[in-house]
Amino acid sequence: MRWIIRNAKGKAFTLIELLVVIAIIAILIGLLVPAVQQVRAAAARTTCLNNLKQLALAVHNYQSTYKRVPPAEGVNYAPNTYGRYVTADGTNGSIFWFLLPYMDGLAIYNAGNKNSMNVGANVVPSFLCPSDPSLDDGGTYGGCGVMQSDTIQRDGFASCNYAANVMVFNPKGPKSVEIACADGASVTVMFAERFRNCSPASGGCTLPAWAWNTLVNGGDAWASPSFNATGTFNQMNDGGAQSSSGNVAFQAGPSVQQCNWYVTQGGHMGTMQVGMGDGSSRGVSGTMSVTTWVNACNPNDGNPLGADWEN
Repeated sequence: MRWIIRNAKGKAFTLIELLVVIAIIAILIGLLVPAVQQVRAAAARTTCLNNLKQLALAVHNYQSTYKRVPPAEGVNYAPNTYGRYVTADGTNGSIFWFLLPYMDGLAIYNAGNKNSMNVGANVVPSFLCPSDPSLDDGGTYGGCGVMQSDTIQRDGFASCNYAANVMVFNPKGPKSVEIACADGASVTVMFAERFRNCSPASGGCTLPAWAWNTLVNGGDAWASPSFNATGTFNQMNDGGAQSSSGNVAFQAGPSVQQCNWYVTQGGHMGTMQVGMGDGSSRGVSGTMSVTTWVNACNPNDGNPLGADWEN
């Protein structure tokens, strides 16, 4: 049996008519693909924004239990020259470890036997942003070698797309949210985004792992999932991301090759998404001034935020 495509008049299509139909279909597909990509990008952006909100809310739930905010990193023995102190829950870990019980991660927390490093291989979806383009680079950028699980693990440690503001979560604690965010919780950045695979221009491999505790284990190939660490606590992110570097506040949607280790970066074009001290999350414009961003990341400098904060 032979099938013949016919037009509305019952006649077979001519070659020209078929070519016109094919051209129309191609145009429609060309219009559809960008729309689908935009929908996917919007969905990924919403996921990342929700993760930041859950992190910010978890801080408040932690405070409800322990009457203090969690430390950016903490240990379960007496203070020393590095400002370490006995943690409220008597465990060793990063801030993301301390927040696990308040983000449906109690099973991982209990399995850690009071040390985040024991369960650092666990990939926690709430700590990952699907908009991160460094997922697609094969895990080789910056001399970091091939990573496992689509670049969300390396050497047995799961990575992280969010960084805690050390100036808020000072390991010397304990502080309440109100004291930690003295300038106002609604205008203080607690968490910012960052790429999983972004290394210093000098080379080497220093990637953020949610379970890594630099105060206990040193820098090695991993860095604390934090930013804005200064002075005594600079070791926590190995001299990495600060609240600014030169005239750069943060990066909104850079390529992996343009990634600047010395600031935070997000995978969304034109915006950096953050978790705020009042438990909310929001996007801030990629054109925000360095001054406004630095003031938002400094919880007790007393400086008002610029008008571009609301853009």
